[in-house]
Amino acid sequence: MPWKRFGLILKEFWCKNYSDIKDESAASGYSFRYSEAVFSFSIISRAGLGLGVLALSACAGTHPKADVQAPQSFYTVTGELALARQEPRVAAIQYANAAAHETDPEILKRATEVTAETLQPSLMAGVAARWLYVDPKSLDAQRAAARAALALDKVDEAAAHYRIVLMNSPAGVDAEFADVETDLGTNENVFGAHQLADRLASYFPTSPSALRIQGVAAMRADDPAAAVHSLSGALAIEAAATSESGKPIHKELAQTLLRARIMAGDVEEPLRSAKAQLDADASPTNRFNYAALLMTAQRLPEATEQLEILGRNAESTAVALRLLGLIDFQQGHFDAASARFRQLLTAGKFADDAFYYLAMIADRNGDPERALRFFSQVQNGENVVPALLRAATLLYKHGAPSAADELLDKLMEDEPQRAPEILTARARMYAQSRDLNKAFAVLEKGAMEYPDSVELRYATASVYEEQGQISAALRELTLVVKARPNDPAAMNALGFTLADHMKNLSRARKLIERAHAAAPRNPAILDSLGWVHFRQGNASEALPFLRAAYADDRDGDIAAHLGEVLWNVGQQDEAQRIWSEASAIEPENLLLKSTRHRLTQAN
Repeated sequence: MPWKRFGLILKEFWCKNYSDIKDESAASGYSFRYSEAVFSFSIISRAGLGLGVLALSACAGTHPKADVQAPQSFYTVTGELALARQEPRVAAIQYANAAAHETDPEILKRATEVTAETLQPSLMAGVAARWLYVDPKSLDAQRAAARAALALDKVDEAAAHYRIVLMNSPAGVDAEFADVETDLGTNENVFGAHQLADRLASYFPTSPSALRIQGVAAMRADDPAAAVHSLSGALAIEAAATSESGKPIHKELAQTLLRARIMAGDVEEPLRSAKAQLDADASPTNRFNYAALLMTAQRLPEATEQLEILGRNAESTAVALRLLGLIDFQQGHFDAASARFRQLLTAGKFADDAFYYLAMIADRNGDPERALRFFSQVQNGENVVPALLRAATLLYKHGAPSAADELLDKLMEDEPQRAPEILTARARMYAQSRDLNKAFAVLEKGAMEYPDSVELRYATASVYEEQGQISAALRELTLVVKARPNDPAAMNALGFTLADHMKNLSRARKLIERAHAAAPRNPAILDSLGWVHFRQGNASEALPFLRAAYADDRDGDIAAHLGEVLWNVGQQDEAQRIWSEASAIEPENLLLKSTRHRLTQAN
């Protein structure tokens, strides 16, 4: 993908416009509060073939007596043209229309691919249902139906379809679970994936693959105790098979179980076990595994010590430097982190990660010129899109809105599958700059483009809340809970918002407690649970939840809540320590700054 052209846009902008940029802090301070949600929305087609096609479809719907049906090729050809023109909703509608009367499995398959690629799960579900009607034995159709159901948070439907696939796969249950694992592992609905994995494990209780997937899904959904149970079962089955076949035990599975145990609170024995392995064989792999467990246990000084030893091995130096830099960055030790990442650049290793974190450090330090220069050099890997999104925000904030919009437009062209993330950033960018008309315009057009997007409702609720329109925000979040009644993220978002605005606290607490039961170690939910206790006047009961949340996630909002509760129970020095620690990492967090100012000034 032509990432270099984004660097050229940034470079060209700075050459022409740097003198006009104000030297202000790069951090925004604005945040969409719902940490478990990724807001998803896109921009509908503005002109051209796509709108013409939609108009034709609308006309067809308003004249039911006209018994004239377009040829199937019309729908598929216009669907492909819409894809080429970056009109995802139009493309999906046209392929869904094609599928409605189609009997060719290949066209039906293509229709499910298009509706999936364009993020239209309701249309995909309809196409998959048609495919199953035409070819009831098609496992590909069952897979498509399962994926659509999961995207819509219809867990029972997804489980039923996956069960048919697993029971009838020529490759066998365990081999087929590899594909299921990919589906679950890449799905952003981590709680739905966890629930689905539970269903599948109940269907195949003796399958080590099912139990392993269940365990990993539980870890992703912040339920480490459940993960320990599932992973222990998988390891026991594999150990029995190993004794019979002589094959080596699954070392990665054993390491994952140790990590889950630490996350569940059983810290000492897993660390002793890993240390004993290291003492018996001081290999780089064993040292790395021990260091990783120390990091999971938040024993960062000990982890740093092991990584520094690992860094003395020439083959492991780059890996060790990268992790040491991340530890320093997490703790707000930006000078030390910068030195580590510059060493990586000198060594020519993990350059994209190094540029990204050097840019983030410059951003945190209020140096937009340096931040943009580093962001423009992130060329590959998982940080490319986040780097360019942050770069666009900096451009917009510092007097270059046209350059920011151009960057986001080009990013949309090259990463259509990341459209929700890209357009989330665009709305946030407008909202941060108080350009609310543009922010709401993006949200409204996004609703038309992605009608299934639960993330869009989160985004809309967030903007409403920022503007003080609390009733409107609560209305949006209530609709999410109605659509996804078993989704912990939805329950937490509504519950927190009710609690934060002192509305119906008993309902807020019930919602958050249900979310906590499903994801007992999720920091955002722990924060909400502590906050609702505090809002109900139970500061002593709030503290354990807030401390646990902050231990797992040094988020500025969590620090603000924890500090306020500490302040109210007379622990002002500890509150100041927490605030200072969090401020070093997030100096422009608005809630953190306002909470600290309000309480210290009142005192």
